[in-house]
Amino acid sequence: MNPLDRWREILDVLLRRKLRTALTALSVAWGIFMLVVLLAAGNGLATGVQTAFARNAVNSVFVMAGQVSKAHQGSPVGKRLKLDNEDFGLVQRTVTSLDASDVRYQPGPKLVSHGRRSGSFTIRGCLPGRAVVHGTQMSLGRFVDQDDVRERRHTAAMDSKAAEILFAPGEDPIGQWINLGGVMFEVVGVYEEHETEGQTNMIYIPETTAQTAFAGGTMVHQIAFTVDAGLSESQAQLADFRMAITGRKNVAPDDDRAIHIGNTQESYEKIMALFRGIRGFVWLIGLGTVLAGIVGVSNIMLISVSERTREIGVRKAIGAPPSTIVRMIVEEALVITCASGYLGLVAAVAVVNVAARLIPKTDYFANPDVNLGIGLAATGLLVVAGTLAGLFPALRAARINPIAALRVE
Repeated sequence: MNPLDRWREILDVLLRRKLRTALTALSVAWGIFMLVVLLAAGNGLATGVQTAFARNAVNSVFVMAGQVSKAHQGSPVGKRLKLDNEDFGLVQRTVTSLDASDVRYQPGPKLVSHGRRSGSFTIRGCLPGRAVVHGTQMSLGRFVDQDDVRERRHTAAMDSKAAEILFAPGEDPIGQWINLGGVMFEVVGVYEEHETEGQTNMIYIPETTAQTAFAGGTMVHQIAFTVDAGLSESQAQLADFRMAITGRKNVAPDDDRAIHIGNTQESYEKIMALFRGIRGFVWLIGLGTVLAGIVGVSNIMLISVSERTREIGVRKAIGAPPSTIVRMIVEEALVITCASGYLGLVAAVAVVNVAARLIPKTDYFANPDVNLGIGLAATGLLVVAGTLAGLFPALRAARINPIAALRVE
């Protein structure tokens, strides 16, 4: 039998029982549809969280001081602690895998003016490492550099929102001088900041200059840095740093409210492990749904084999080898599973694309998509499932005795 005749025969067999074939195909299509949609939703969740983490380096650490919550060697509960330059020195001495680092001194909001334009802005003193720790992207000029810090230069880098307020449209801010709380600073760069609350309308100046110009002494409000090490190694180094800084501040080593150390790498690993678990659960649910459809296809093929017992007997009586019988049944199962599964895949892609346009991006959900990996996995699943669905009925058909089959009414 040539290929064209074989495909005509397969279609003829399937169309004899239109309702049965349609319902069986629907179960397979629904299984693939749900699998792909759930995987796309999982991708959307992962993308949203990864975008939120992208605002800071995933190997970053943040150190902040708060209030003593546990009495320890004379330190009363409720005492407020402050960080200083020496605490940053502890970081440099105890964290051996230290990469980029930043120290923030925040003198508070200041009135900033340029010519007739003015506004209230958040001023932060920082180190050059701030651009690495927070993933700062410059659109004009440069960020604060090491020479600015060492020489206590009056330089400033501002976000684009601040530049729009202080400078006229089309005016180049680079090289312009601004009055920052009564002190003049030269604008050396403009950067694009993430539009989150508290992260726009900011102006960064060298940390040493901020401490000098605004009577900060040696006080800092936050220490941030990145570590070039694996999670277990960074945790061990941070434990050493905690012991050192809590000893210096005379607070209990386990008092997280007094000295808070936030390890983004640790949080990122936990969330990624959670998403791997979610993906595994989604695959389990999706495969279960597809399996239910495949069982339906297999049952339909068993019924088809029973209905065609006499036909199969005739084929074997005139010399058809068992392999041709097996191939015929398997091909019929593949047609049902692949055709219906493809329709389910197309429907899922359409729904995901519509959802991606309608659902607004948030910190927890963004850009759900059906990537190439999902498409290939779904296609491979269909082929394997179709083959398995038809294999058992096909082997049963191949074992039919032609003499007994010819006696079937």
